[in-house]
Amino acid sequence: MKRPGKKSSPETRPDRELLFVYGTLRRACNHRMHEVLRSHADFIGPGKFQGKLYDLGKFPGAVATRAISYQVQGEIYALEDAGRVFAALDAYEDQAFRREKVAVQSENGATILAWTYLYARPVNRLKIIASGDFLNRG
Repeated sequence: MKRPGKKSSPETRPDRELLFVYGTLRRACNHRMHEVLRSHADFIGPGKFQGKLYDLGKFPGAVATRAISYQVQGEIYALEDAGRVFAALDAYEDQAFRREKVAVQSENGATILAWTYLYARPVNRLKIIASGDFLNRG
């Protein structure tokens, strides 16, 4: 049983799928879809991956990049029921995003593979969120 606020370690649960979220699915956004994670996942902790974060208005979109100067900040979750979580989030993310695995650096410096939703449309006219953090986009 999950305990609120208790962090898990991705290394202690290799049997579970991991998910990295960087936008409205983060805890601080209080978005209604975060309830899926609250109900069916354990919060691991903060993380980041090598990517560019774009401002799409009410939510962000990330794309992976080889440029090490760009990092997307977010949160890592270990999924209790990956099928249920992905069914709900795939429908929510729609055609504008595609689910892919990326290398995520956890708070303790470990690199793990986690699913995330990458933006799948052109970004050439979008504004980059320089901080890489949707919560600190100002």
